[in-house]
Amino acid sequence: MRLRALFAAALLALVLGLPACGGGDESDETTAIGGGNGTAATEVEIVEFSYGPDPIEVEVGDEVTWTNEDSAPHTATADDGSFDTGTLDKGKAGAVSFEETGTFPYFCEIHPTMHGTVEVVE
Repeated sequence: MRLRALFAAALLALVLGLPACGGGDESDETTAIGGGNGTAATEVEIVEFSYGPDPIEVEVGDEVTWTNEDSAPHTATADDGSFDTGTLDKGKAGAVSFEETGTFPYFCEIHPTMHGTVEVVE
């Protein structure tokens, strides 16, 4: 009887924990710089109030995804205002597709001492 109660409790815990493992509202928006959809993806992690890797180099059409692994919220916002991931809380991500060549410096609007650069090449 005790084993059956333990099994039932474990099964209930598993079922209740499943929604936390994904399938929620994890859809990240992608912003296109210059229009179009990205063809390749590059990941930038935000950790300990810094972007890494930095700088990054991508090709025209590539998508860059910033994922916040820090305890504080952050943004990745272009110096010229051409893109902004919006506020990313811990574990959240924001993506931008780059459709034109150029150098795109960015910063965190919440913590302006944080800086990064995306270099887009042909």
